[in-house]
Order: sequence, then structure tokens, then C-alpha cells
Amino acid sequence: MTTVSRHTVPLDRVFPGDGEMARRCRAFDWTRTSLGPPSTWDAALRVAVRTALESPMPINLWCGADRVLIYNDGYIPLLGAKHPRALGTPGFEVWHEIWPEISGMFDRILAGGPATYAEDAPFRMERSGETDAASAWFTFSLSPVRDDAGEVIAFFNVAVESTQRILAQREVEAARAAAVRAEERLRGVFAQAPAFLAVLRGPEHVFEFANDAYLQLVGHRDIIGRRVVDAIPEVIGQGFVELLDRVLATGEPFVGRETPVLLRQTPDAPPTQLYLDFVYQPLVEGNGERVGIVAHGSNVTEAVMARRAIEASEARYRFLANAIPVQVWTATPDGALDFVSDRTARSLGRPAHALLGPGWLDVVHPDDVAAATERWQQSLRTGEPYEVEFRLRSAEHGAYRWHLGRAIAQRGDDGEVLAWFGTNTDIEESKRAQAELQRLTQEALDANRAKSDFLAAMSHDLRTPLNAIGGYAQLMEMGVRGPITDEQRTDLARIQRAKEHLDRLVSDVLSFAKLGAGRIDLRRHTVEARALVASVLEMIGPQLEEKRLELRAPDVPNGILIACDIDKTRQILVNLLANALKFTPAGGTIAIAVRAASAVVSIDVTDNGIGIPGDQLERIFQPFAQAERALDPREQGVGLGLAISRQLARAMAGELRVSSAPGVGSTFTLTLPRHAG
Repeated sequence: MTTVSRHTVPLDRVFPGDGEMARRCRAFDWTRTSLGPPSTWDAALRVAVRTALESPMPINLWCGADRVLIYNDGYIPLLGAKHPRALGTPGFEVWHEIWPEISGMFDRILAGGPATYAEDAPFRMERSGETDAASAWFTFSLSPVRDDAGEVIAFFNVAVESTQRILAQREVEAARAAAVRAEERLRGVFAQAPAFLAVLRGPEHVFEFANDAYLQLVGHRDIIGRRVVDAIPEVIGQGFVELLDRVLATGEPFVGRETPVLLRQTPDAPPTQLYLDFVYQPLVEGNGERVGIVAHGSNVTEAVMARRAIEASEARYRFLANAIPVQVWTATPDGALDFVSDRTARSLGRPAHALLGPGWLDVVHPDDVAAATERWQQSLRTGEPYEVEFRLRSAEHGAYRWHLGRAIAQRGDDGEVLAWFGTNTDIEESKRAQAELQRLTQEALDANRAKSDFLAAMSHDLRTPLNAIGGYAQLMEMGVRGPITDEQRTDLARIQRAKEHLDRLVSDVLSFAKLGAGRIDLRRHTVEARALVASVLEMIGPQLEEKRLELRAPDVPNGILIACDIDKTRQILVNLLANALKFTPAGGTIAIAVRAASAVVSIDVTDNGIGIPGDQLERIFQPFAQAERALDPREQGVGLGLAISRQLARAMAGELRVSSAPGVGSTFTLTLPRHAG
């Protein structure tokens, strides 16, 4: 830059005035820029700066090789958030977002080209402090500032922002275009609108215009240019002509809602009852003269008929809701009660409106509110049926009574919940009966436990004298008390058999007592079916020979494993075989069969004895019950063997069943879980 004077120049001469930018320029440290101190600036630059600062127009100077910015107060709004840091900053840094667009302007002027002038030039500028650019428009000039040698030392930039004007013009143009489009659409809608519309002229109400919907309403008659009374004669006497006269005379519009009218839909057909929503609006010229009437509206016949059908249906629903002997209510999809039957209101002693919305909670027992609302909210969230037991205040009984509340959702075709339908049923008596049943059941359980404890104690106490009887009889048989005769030995054998029989009876009673008291201990093991059957057969071998019975035992395959208590299972099988021995006459047959399935193993004990009558098949499993079928009455027990066997089988997750026919024989089947092995 050419230096004209080296003496110090007062800053108020370079930056005159009291404006913001004059003060900022005087306070700015220009030595930090490529321009250096103002005293070294060319006179032409100082003149340009003074001119800019004293001008009301927005002016910016692009100074030096790096286009350092010096601008006046009018240019501040153009900078936006870039002010005041733009002062003394290279222009390509301040206006980096538009630099690719404007840098060529400087180059053309430097190359000898003319100054630049543009009107409403568009730019994308970042002036809000954000990185997002916004559109802006400017009318500006860019001219060189030259020193005495003709060198360009700065660029004088006058810029006026026209953004608001451009945007306003665009809005006006858009509004005009929208108005034109709206008018075109309105004309199309006017002609093809689903609402009927007609224009009537003069005191005779002559049809000037009618759209398609109006023509359809009157059966597509030729009505244009004709009077209403001539074009649609059936309206005479229905009051519509009188309404037209009044609107035209007074200028007051008339609004009709669901107005009944008789119209012919075809020329030869009798008039049809229709319902119309319509308006008669006076047609007024610019001078205020009423010259006609615009009639427009809708045919609401279907809506009226549908509403009346709904009202009739609702009336029937309310009748049914009040006739049903339970409380009936409905709720909106979000769970607010919107209807309760009259019966419900009477039962709860509240007006129906007081129970709507959340009002129903006021009649719920305070201790039941939380559970009832939580369950209701769960149904609202999931759409699942609502079911809860709660106490409701009863107006009839003057106290809270238990009710069962139920509700299901009514869904639309898309699966959305449309409404909830619910009932409350009084279950107070049922709850009381249930409580009484629980009390009686507990008493029965207590009595059964006491009986079992008594039987267990009695059976245990009976074993002591029985053991003494057997012991003394055995001592006598051994001759400890002296020699005995054959007759005495026979009697002692009878005493031992009686003792053993009684001992078995006591054992059965003791086992039954333990089962009844829940004191049976099961020790589950895995046993091979082959070994289990073999051990049981060894125990009954002597009795088979004594009674001269044939045994058909299976060849049980190895590897069939049963999950059970071995002792209890052996006890069941021994009892079944003992029964078969007892009820099969000499020369008969007893058979054992083993069948293995995927999950269970079944053991059949079959005899061809006297059999069991059909009406006795389940009774034989009841405690102290016996079918009357023993071959020898002396072998009768107390009727506990089969009852105990079935209970033991079930305790091991198995079952004991029987099939039988009198004179044919019986088959008892023990089923137990199979071990996977």
C-alpha cells in the first residue's frame, strides 16, 4: 500500500463521528492487520473510510490484499451474528460461505474489468450464529478505490438487503397463485360438490343454477329457467315457498335441520319422505339489493334413519340391560364408565350419572379399590377379559356385599377395542356358602386326622398283647411248660394262625392310619421289573402249593426299570397275589404279566376265580369295604388291603385299577412310572 504521510494522523479525522463503528474503528488495533496503523494508510483509503462512516447507506470496504473489512453502522444488520468480530478481519474469513461466489468479482475488477452492480442477487449466508445457511437477497455495487498511482487498494461496497421485499413478493405471488387455484377448485367443487346447491332469481324464485347433487335430489328434472312451483310442484303446501318469500323479503337466512320433505325421485313415482339439512341465504348485489336466494345443504335421510335405528336399538339394549337380573354397565375404550343400567343404579343406591367415569369407585369397599383398579388397568392394557371379586355397597341391604365383576372388550374389524361390556353379579351368598364349606372341610380333615391318630395308636397298642400271645403259644409248643398232646399242638397251631391273621389286620389298620395322617415315608429307588416280580413270587410259593394253584409267570425282559419305593411296591403286589389266592378255588390259575410303555410300566395280576360284580368294582377300593366273594369266610379281612394299595400306588405317581366279571375272574393292574435308564 502506498504511504502518503508518515506523520501521525488523528484517529477522529480518519474515523469521524459518534456512530458505533466510528468508535469501534478508533478503538481497534489496526497494527494487528495487514493494513497497519491508519497513519500509514493512503489518503484515498482514508477518504473512502470517512465517506463510508458518514453515509447512512450500508457500506463495507474490502481493504488490502486480504480484503480486510471496514464497515459503517448501516452495514451492521447485514452481518448479523458476524458483527463485531468482522471488523478488521479478512473478508474471505468473514464471508467464507459466499466467497466462492464473490471472489471472482474482485478478480475481474483487478484485471481491469468494470465495477459490479447487481439487483436482488441471491446468496446463502450464515448470519444467525448457526452453521445452517439461510437465503438472502441484495442489491449492491462493488467499485475499486485507487491510489494516486492507479493501483486498487480497496473495494467500495454499497449493499442494500432486499430479502424482506423478495420474501414478501414471493408470499404475495404465492397467495395470488393459491387464490387462483382455490377459485378454480371452488368452481369445480361448486359444480360437483356432494352437497346440493341451487341459485334462485327474483321474487318468483326461478332456477338459475343447480349442481349435480341438487339435480339428483329432484330426480334430474329440467328445472333451469323455471319457477320452483312449476319445476317441483310437490313442494307446494309444505311451507318451502313461504320460507323463500320470507328470506328474500327480510334478508335473514333460514337454517333447517333434519327437515322432512316429500320429493319425487322419478316423474311417475309417488313422493318419497326425505330429510334435509339446508340453508336459504339471500343473494345480494353490490348495491345492497336482494335479487335472489342461494339454497344449499345435504340429504341426511340415511343419517336420520340410521340414528333412529340406533336410538331404537339403544332403547332395546337399555330395556334388556334393566331386565337382566345382574348389574350391567359399559365403558369407553380407555376404561371410563359411560352407562349403567337402572337396576345397577338402584342396587348401589346412586343416581346413574354419579357412577359414570370414576364415580363407581365410591361404592367399592376401600380395601378392594386397589385390587379392582389394578386388574381393570391390566385389562385395558392387554385387552384381556376383566374379572375380579370385590365388595360393593348395597342400597337394599345397607352394607357391602361381595360381587363378581366381569367385562369383555368389543373389537372392530381392525382389532381395536371399541367399548367394554360388563356385569356385576351378587355372590355374597355363594361366598358365605364357600366359607362354610371350607369350615366344614377343615373340621372333616381334623376329624379324619384324629381318627387316623387314634387308629395308629390303637393298632400299635394291639401289637403288644398279640406278640405276647404268639410268644407264649410258641413256648408251649416247644414244651417249655411241659409235654403237650397232639390235640394241644393242633390248638396251639390254630392260636398262631389266629394271631397271624389278627396281626395282618392290625398291620393293615396301622398302614391305613399312617396314610390318612400323611405319615407314610417313601424312599424312591430304581428297580428292575424282572427282579421285583421274582422276589414277590418267592414269597407266595408255599401258599400256591398249599392251595394247589397254577402260576403263570412271565419271562420279564432285562432292562425294564421302575421308579418306585421297592418295599411299598412289593407290599402292593403281595396284597394283590394274596387276594388272588384267597378268591381262586383249588385247581385255578394265577398269572402275572409285565407291560412296558414309554413312560410307565404296568404289572397285571390275573386270576380265574369267582370275580367281582360290576357295581362293586370301585367299592372294593374304599376303606373297610369288601365285596362279598370270599371262598372261606375265615379269610375275610377288614377291607383295607386294596384301599391301602391304591393309595400307595398314587403316592408313587402310579395307579391301581381292576377289571372283573363274576365267574370269570379278575385282573388287577398296577401302573408305575418307568425310569428312563
